[in-house]
Amino acid sequence: MASSISGYSSQLTTAFKRFTLKQKLGLVMSIIVSIAALIMLVTWANKPTYGVLFSNLEPQDASKIISKLKQQSVPYQIGDQGKTLLVPKDKVYELRLQLAGQGLPQSSIVGYDIFDKPSFGMTDFTEKVNYKRALEGELEKTILQLDEVQGTSVHIVIPEKALFASQQDKTTASVFLKLKDGATLSPSEINGIQRLVASSVEGLHPNEVTIVDSHGNLLSRKHDGIDALTSSQYDAESKVESYLSNKTQSMLDGVLGPGNAIVRVSAQLNFDQTDKTTEQYDPNSVVLSEQNMQQHSAVPGDTSTDSSSQTNSVTNYDVGKTVERTVSGTGNIERLSVAVLVNGKYTAIDKNGHSLVTYSPRSPQELAELTDLVKTAIGYDQSRGDQVSVVNMPFENSNRGYRIKETPGFRIQDYSEKIVVLVAMIGAVVVFLSIFNRLRKKGAEISEPIAVLTQGKTTASMATGHIIERPEPVQAAEYSEEILKAAKVKDDVSGYIQNKPLDAAKLLKVWITDSGE
Repeated sequence: MASSISGYSSQLTTAFKRFTLKQKLGLVMSIIVSIAALIMLVTWANKPTYGVLFSNLEPQDASKIISKLKQQSVPYQIGDQGKTLLVPKDKVYELRLQLAGQGLPQSSIVGYDIFDKPSFGMTDFTEKVNYKRALEGELEKTILQLDEVQGTSVHIVIPEKALFASQQDKTTASVFLKLKDGATLSPSEINGIQRLVASSVEGLHPNEVTIVDSHGNLLSRKHDGIDALTSSQYDAESKVESYLSNKTQSMLDGVLGPGNAIVRVSAQLNFDQTDKTTEQYDPNSVVLSEQNMQQHSAVPGDTSTDSSSQTNSVTNYDVGKTVERTVSGTGNIERLSVAVLVNGKYTAIDKNGHSLVTYSPRSPQELAELTDLVKTAIGYDQSRGDQVSVVNMPFENSNRGYRIKETPGFRIQDYSEKIVVLVAMIGAVVVFLSIFNRLRKKGAEISEPIAVLTQGKTTASMATGHIIERPEPVQAAEYSEEILKAAKVKDDVSGYIQNKPLDAAKLLKVWITDSGE
């Protein structure tokens, strides 16, 4: 192993010495560029992956957090125009806990914590302003908890108390919302924000809360009795339809299999509220009151036992009456319309070695049985005029099979960086080996002509019976020309020896004699 390495090194040294200046510079630059590229790739591979430490920061909070990161020598990056700070991903949660223990980031929204500091000598006006600021800040913190909201600002106008109620101005509020990209608020969420703000401020009605988004669109609307009733009626109908649809769909899925039935329900509810009072009279007389009076009269001075008496009887009669008051509830089902689409049957048959799928519709008996099941599930009532329609039709791409839920496995995205680093390192090794092999080939090309030339001279001397010394290696810069000249001389010498062997022997004898002297 050591001998082979020494042989390679000697060949490389010999080849490098015979390179021209231009070739030497090119070789050195290639090696330097390869090493620099390898170092850059290794540095890039070891570069940490950054994660979001905090976002939506105010400049004051961002400045304080950056100072803390510099003290701890933690690398960081700034994004989103200074509102987002990024740190190495493996330190995100640790730094969050450390900064939270130091009270960072401080909430830029002022809430009830404004009263934590002592405020001696505060005037009534200042106290009212601080209370309004704290109330607005607490509402902003609460609204920011919504997933769709990125930023918010609340402004409340509380008028001064008037002497008379007729002169009292209304309390109003405005809410500015900055929604996240692609996010929208449903009408129920907007109504919830209105009621949240109204319930937090004394004397504020939901209709006096105005909500505007960052594009200037008015999101809030006034809800009087009719609008609120219409919205609640629509919600009630939707809930009834969804309940009956899911109830029927689950039953058909159990009978026909998932994906072989589609159910749609349309419910018409009666929201009329009726207050009915009924009075019924009994034709039979009823004694209301009865009074009996009896009077006795006697003559003065008459001692006889005879006396006159008078009896009066008074009876009052009244007619019997029954009063009945009935209030009918709202939201009763007035009519139901149900549409059910049922798929047919598919059978796989083998025809000439090929599998074919044939479709066959369902029989009228099966459709009738399914219709009875649907009627029972929805509570069908013929007196209301309910309608149930069950239709059999082939579904589009019904034989495609069910989609299997993908299980997490190998994903090339998770190893992309490592793959790039590995490919770069392999590429650098390949470049280095190619340069190394090129040097070896150059060394072999140089040594081979020299060995041939030397061998030719030795043979010539042996033909004459004398031995001559091996010439020194060619040291010229352009070894290609020297090799060609040596080859020509070799050919000339060989031809001279073959044509005139006696003269060649005499010449060699003279050379030997001169060298001996």
